[in-house]
Amino acid sequence: MAPSEIVCAGVSLVASLLLCELEKICKEKCKKKRSLWIRAWISRRNRLGASSTLLKELSLEDKEAYKNHLRMTPEKFDELLSIVGLKIQKQSTWFRQPISARTRLEITLRYLASGDSLTSLQYLYGVPKNTILVFLPKVLTAISDVLQSFIKVLLKLKLF
Repeated sequence: MAPSEIVCAGVSLVASLLLCELEKICKEKCKKKRSLWIRAWISRRNRLGASSTLLKELSLEDKEAYKNHLRMTPEKFDELLSIVGLKIQKQSTWFRQPISARTRLEITLRYLASGDSLTSLQYLYGVPKNTILVFLPKVLTAISDVLQSFIKVLLKLKLF
């Protein structure tokens, strides 16, 4: 066998071994499960979160406890939601459902009423804290805008 034939055979052998290894790697990657966009407990927010369980029960059975939780009666909450709802509601997409305007407003009011940490709100309502950080200023701004005529700021100036 000529030296050039030996080199060609060696290159051919190495190429076929590399091809086999690449096919194995590709098959392993294809078998891996794709990661989800959200965690399982967050995806159950509409069934198990405070908005769909606790607050519904409180609004029907114990209006004082509801008022203690959000510092607002269920009737006043619904009135505020009807005013501010369109400003804070996000559009549904083909990929996922947005957090409802009701849940956004409940989380915001609970945050204002109690000063709870974002972590505790996350677990109570099933909404990630980074998501709460995104919509909280928008909801507060919307509330401020729609209630501007009811908000009076008194400035006391002390001169000496």
